[in-house]
Amino acid sequence: MTQGKDFREAAEARMDLSPPGDLIAALVFPGVLGIFGFLVVAIWLERKLVARVQWRYGPLYVSKPLGGFLQPVADLLKLVFSELVLPKHTNRLLFAAAPILLFFAEGLPVVFIAAAPGVVMAPHPYGLAIAVVLVLLVAVLVVAMAWTEADKFTYIGAVREILLTAAYEVPLLLSALSMFLLYGTADPYGVVEAQSAVWGALLNPLAFAVYLVALLMATTRFPFEIPEAEPEVVVGPYTEYGSTLFIYAFGANYVKLYVLSLLGAVLFLGGWLPAAGILGVFATLAKMGVFLLPAMLVRAIYPRYRIDQALRIGWGKLLALSIAAALWSIAAAWIW
Repeated sequence: MTQGKDFREAAEARMDLSPPGDLIAALVFPGVLGIFGFLVVAIWLERKLVARVQWRYGPLYVSKPLGGFLQPVADLLKLVFSELVLPKHTNRLLFAAAPILLFFAEGLPVVFIAAAPGVVMAPHPYGLAIAVVLVLLVAVLVVAMAWTEADKFTYIGAVREILLTAAYEVPLLLSALSMFLLYGTADPYGVVEAQSAVWGALLNPLAFAVYLVALLMATTRFPFEIPEAEPEVVVGPYTEYGSTLFIYAFGANYVKLYVLSLLGAVLFLGGWLPAAGILGVFATLAKMGVFLLPAMLVRAIYPRYRIDQALRIGWGKLLALSIAAALWSIAAAWIW
């Protein structure tokens, strides 16, 4: 199979974007504007979808002609101008820094993911592999954030986060590794070009299914909203935060959902193909919806698991399926 470097050079040669793609990637998509715009749209869309399923209106009265689209903006402004309380019993510097570090660390993997030909901040022949590793490492910051709060509810949430991370990280890593084995590269351009005929989700449906479930676990979406289960531990690792710090702490989960959806679109759904340039960016955005919409809808239709049930799924069925997916890719690569 042609190496990822050749794919990258060919893609950049075809690129019809101006200004430079790395600048677009950093400032627009998948960078700063993409992440912050996603926060507003995702929060509004999730509330609307859940309300629709449950026969409710959802956000409505703030910007009523727009269907309440500006309600998340109003909520953000309310939080920004609310009082910022720093508990006396904590290390205040670490307390304030932890959610900010978490937020930006969750978005760091997009630096290595190409959203279209040439639209990538840091091209690298192992870009997608680096992105996967960064996604898995960030969970440490959630635990650190809970530790700095020094509260029993945050400690319980941190322990649940550790257990849940241990349950999904191996299947998530194996599902991505399965696709790298199948494509023969971890370069974003090589991965997308390898799907020019058939999407990766069809080449290895087991890896795709594992990735989708692991995405729900990694972002603690229903039915895996266990670390911050409100009836049991208030909001878990985020309990002591308010004002702007709460935006960073709680928004980090949405950033991770954004990153994993972008990674999944490139890894399993052919990324920007069959388009290129600006149209390729929109193609990638559309394919991200395959991961985003189920992650939002399950909140309305599925109850939350207990921690033991989630661990049984992660260490049992999900791990077995991920091993089977890896074996599938090894066999397919050997045959082809």
